Amino acid sequence: MRWDAIHQFVPSFARGDAIGDHVAFIRDHLRANGCDSEIFVGTHNEDTSPETIDLEDIDRYVRPRANTLFLYHVAQASPCAQVLLERSEPLALIFHNFTPPEVLLQWDPSVAFELLKAQDQLADLVEKASFAICDSDFNAQVLSRFGDVHSLVIPLPVDAPKNFELTNEHAPTVLFVGRVAPNKGIHDLITALAVLKQGLPEARLRVVGSSTSDRYDKAIEGLIENLGLSDVITLTGWVDDAQLEREYGQASVFCTLSDHEGFGVPLVEAMVRGIPLVAYANTAVTQTVGEAGLLLTSKGPAVVASALERVLTDELLAKRLCASGHRRSSSFSSEKVAGALDQAFFGGRS
Repeated sequence: MRWDAIHQFVPSFARGDAIGDHVAFIRDHLRANGCDSEIFVGTHNEDTSPETIDLEDIDRYVRPRANTLFLYHVAQASPCAQVLLERSEPLALIFHNFTPPEVLLQWDPSVAFELLKAQDQLADLVEKASFAICDSDFNAQVLSRFGDVHSLVIPLPVDAPKNFELTNEHAPTVLFVGRVAPNKGIHDLITALAVLKQGLPEARLRVVGSSTSDRYDKAIEGLIENLGLSDVITLTGWVDDAQLEREYGQASVFCTLSDHEGFGVPLVEAMVRGIPLVAYANTAVTQTVGEAGLLLTSKGPAVVASALERVLTDELLAKRLCASGHRRSSSFSSEKVAGALDQAFFGGRS
């Protein structure tokens, strides 16, 4: 079917995060190909309000009798879900997965409760959806637990930045990029660095990303202090795009010990920039990285420290990982992703 309009719905829209960038990419691609496309949000964001439309204004933008598809990005509980369930337009889902509620329960019970609510909403949405797009095989497997829906696996787009250059002028630097959340395993990275410094005293760790839990922030700050690592670990908080590129440019190795990933955009961002990877092999990480990184079946501090030291001291290994990462990252180019989306929207099921 040739849709006249494909409108996206998202709990909230922010520039610079994986879902927000994905939403903007799809909108821009659809518009460039003559398809009407707007972004409707469940929660207003002042920073991006010129690009979005509130739910109550749907009927002002949806043309009567047009072939219109609604596309909902599932990542958390949202008023969007009930609105879409009550509408008559065809519905498709893009499933980005949820952080397991049990992981967050002790740190932020209110967030864990919202995730449980999101799971309830998803079961109803799956029953109505014509098809779903998942950004990894792992997410497709998770989605199948909520009901029977035709699912396509299309990854998120990640392209190489222009004029990027690794500086290699700094002390051996381990980089993590992502939300500072309990499921991301920041505490495991900190304890691994304490062991790594025994063999590589000049090693540093930079954690780049926004905090999500005050209790978790205090816990990792206390861990850093108790291990005597305050002078070698930097928690940058949120950074803009220019600073993010500088962080990648100074990195010697990218490491994630996350307990749960539905895709892992920073993994691809590191690969496409030629930064070697060390990662805990679980959930979608193995599917995203493939053979392009050093994947660990354990994230015990000694195991992680040993892997990091190997990459930081073995130049041949680091170069091999970088080359593998470059090859692997081509699978996530915006050109390939756009082609797959076109097939999903216009060349396959209606």
